[in-house]
Amino acid sequence: MHVLFDARLVHRATSGLERVQVNLLRELAGRREVTRLRALVRPGVDLSAHVPARVEPEEVRSSEEILALLVGDDAPDVLHFTFFPDRDPHDLLLVGAARASVVSVTDAILNRHPEYHRTEEEHAWYDRFVRALVAGADRVLSYTASAGREAVEETGADPTRVDLASLAVDPRLEAPLGSDDVRARLERLGIDGDWFVLVGKDYPHKDHATALRALARLGGDTRIVCAGQKVYAARDGDESTDALLSRLALTDRVRWIEGLDDDDVKAVLQGSKGLLYPSLEEGFGLPPLEAMRLGVPVCAARAMSIPEVCGDGALLFEPGDDEALAAAMRTFLAGGDEVAALVRRGRARAAEFTWERAADGVVASYREAVDAGAARSDDDVRVTKEMLAVIAACPFHGSAATELEAWRDRCRHVEDHLRNVTAHRDELAERCRRLEDTGRPRWSLSRRLKKIRDRFGG
Repeated sequence: MHVLFDARLVHRATSGLERVQVNLLRELAGRREVTRLRALVRPGVDLSAHVPARVEPEEVRSSEEILALLVGDDAPDVLHFTFFPDRDPHDLLLVGAARASVVSVTDAILNRHPEYHRTEEEHAWYDRFVRALVAGADRVLSYTASAGREAVEETGADPTRVDLASLAVDPRLEAPLGSDDVRARLERLGIDGDWFVLVGKDYPHKDHATALRALARLGGDTRIVCAGQKVYAARDGDESTDALLSRLALTDRVRWIEGLDDDDVKAVLQGSKGLLYPSLEEGFGLPPLEAMRLGVPVCAARAMSIPEVCGDGALLFEPGDDEALAAAMRTFLAGGDEVAALVRRGRARAAEFTWERAADGVVASYREAVDAGAARSDDDVRVTKEMLAVIAACPFHGSAATELEAWRDRCRHVEDHLRNVTAHRDELAERCRRLEDTGRPRWSLSRRLKKIRDRFGG
């Protein structure tokens, strides 16, 4: 079958969804059932470093350009939306124009949380948009049974059209680093002592707050290193992350680090006492699986998909129970046979998840979608009144849409800058050391201003 795969997230800094797109593309490229594989990418994105040459990149800037691919003479057999598109209302036309379509529902967190949107109007529209997109697809693909149920309950998906494909650990995160490499990276990052790892941004559903309260119960010098960002602006009386850190007297015991590369992440995990994963809502949850694969003990909340993924490979606690989490942290700090047994079970559990198995589920969903498309007549009208109503009601038209695109461009610029700085940080650090060795900076604003004042007579 001829597949058009939506990989428009690959331009972003690598995180969960981007890893899913790249690994699925790589695996699908080796399948005999997939006779042709084209990937939608943003202009300037180079896929060659991530996937086989058999994957054909299709640079697109708009939904209209994708529409042209779907209705042309070389139209694909199936379109795979691997994520909810960036709120472009015309993407609804694509599931109607495609011969067959599959929409991945990773989770429905943005549908369920109006506070994650700027206004109630935007949340209401986004919820309608996702529901219309899901309703128009031939098949809905979820990565856990829990996420499949969420697709039905939160987005209105037809349960008879929901398929399942599990995920796996990115190959770049599978092999542990050597002890010398870990030591050198931690020294460069300035991390020592005993610490636990948190991952992700501080959105409320990630429930970093429970981990911070658990840390406060421990006392002593144990710390938390968070590979993520403080981005959520508290509202309606919620306590911000900084306010909570201050109230718990933890400001100096919690460190936030952004822009870590894959090997730095592995070093921080391998040197830690364990990964804490208190999240309340996850469609899959790759970080526990990644930590278990590296031989790092994991303590995670018994919430949504997490038990389904972790099995007996992680120590589970009731969501929000900081006392139970603190007890688990003490166990991890003490080490011993119990922790060693947990690590062995974690490695075994992580090894059960493979990208080959993931692609099996994806290809099976494609087959179901193609069969559904073949059963339709050419006269079937698949663009519904609801789709047109959602497009007409989009709150991002006009200046708002322009503002959104400008915001995306700024984000891409910042991401590119961060990647560039990260790639050359050793060189920049050496330059700084050389400047320090000279005894004074080579350029001084105060001296420059003094010269200007002297030139113009004070």
